[in-house]
Amino acid sequence: MRREQMHSEKKEGAFCVWTAAEIRQLLSEIVEGATGGATQADIFMHHYGVKEQGNVEPEQDPHGELLGQNVLIVRYSVELTAAQFGLDLERVTEILASSRTKLAEVRRARPPPHLDSKMLASWNGLMLSGFARVGAALGDKALLKRAEEAAHFLKRHLWDEGDRRMLHSCYRGEEMEVEQIESPIAGFLDDYAYVVAGLLDLFEATQAVEWLQWAEELQLKQDQLFWDDQGGGYFCSDPSDPTVLLKLKQDQDGAEPSANSVSALNLLRLSQLTGKQDWMERCQRLLAAFSDRLVRVPIALPDMVRGLMALHYSLKQIVICGQPDAEDTANLIACVHSLFLPHKVLLVVDSDTDGFLHLRLPVLSSLRPLEGRATAFVCQNFSCALPVTCPQELRRLLLE
Repeated sequence: MRREQMHSEKKEGAFCVWTAAEIRQLLSEIVEGATGGATQADIFMHHYGVKEQGNVEPEQDPHGELLGQNVLIVRYSVELTAAQFGLDLERVTEILASSRTKLAEVRRARPPPHLDSKMLASWNGLMLSGFARVGAALGDKALLKRAEEAAHFLKRHLWDEGDRRMLHSCYRGEEMEVEQIESPIAGFLDDYAYVVAGLLDLFEATQAVEWLQWAEELQLKQDQLFWDDQGGGYFCSDPSDPTVLLKLKQDQDGAEPSANSVSALNLLRLSQLTGKQDWMERCQRLLAAFSDRLVRVPIALPDMVRGLMALHYSLKQIVICGQPDAEDTANLIACVHSLFLPHKVLLVVDSDTDGFLHLRLPVLSSLRPLEGRATAFVCQNFSCALPVTCPQELRRLLLE
């Protein structure tokens, strides 16, 4: 993920905004059959809210850089615009498309805005979560493929294999290649927390153990670098770094959730997926460290409240025993993903008792398929309800 600045020529929005006069000059052709002899400009300006005096309100332009300028915003549906000018939908769609093309050609001649080419581990972790969760819920293989590509990108370009640590950023080069600066920036807390969350979502969506293994390694590194052994919770940056003057812990979920909020649920999920009770205790200590804030202003930390609720209600462990590629296994997995279950972890296990999951959770060896069919076990604290083999029965059990 990267970001393109919206200004050039040292003036806010210069690359993207238009005056009414510019649009009238570019789109002066009269549209045959339009009400009142309207021109292409009239139709375009109506649809995109262009005004003669500009459409940027003074309170949104404190420095007066956008006086008389217009930001193109779709103000009406194509149907309403067509009705306004007495034209059919197809004709209006064509007019708007050709008009946009003309404006785009003119805009290409303007000095382009600065391109911020950095790619952050944290933002890509958030993107990874989005693709994995939506791909699983919709059963969309294309989205899951994108999630896997994002994870491979992170491991290839933002993971220091030698030092076994995350890097904060990488950059796009002139030839579209991925570059790294001479002294790469070490990852911060949010880089670790967001990527761990993304990897856990990807593991639950694909059941590829490599992502759970990497999440486990990253969480161990995060604990080593950022954990506050005295007060609980994580510092935003490495407290041993002599260049860091203040040791801070973010206590608000804003446009991006606090890395401590994300970590609370990461720790809880990892404790259930790996059987490491140390992470359950660490989750409890983290929540205790922010308890005053949670009690006084819970609205400031909605993502941490989510972790607190998950701890309070205990995560359901849904274990599906069956061959990963078999249809009956896929049907049970699809049933789980089709439901909104915020307090759960999903594990799919086969007969390989020497595999990673069995080594981490020996209790899995006691769960067996019934009569050779894929079987689902719904457990809490690994105390399980009666097994089911039918997706409808599993759905009923999960909704209880």
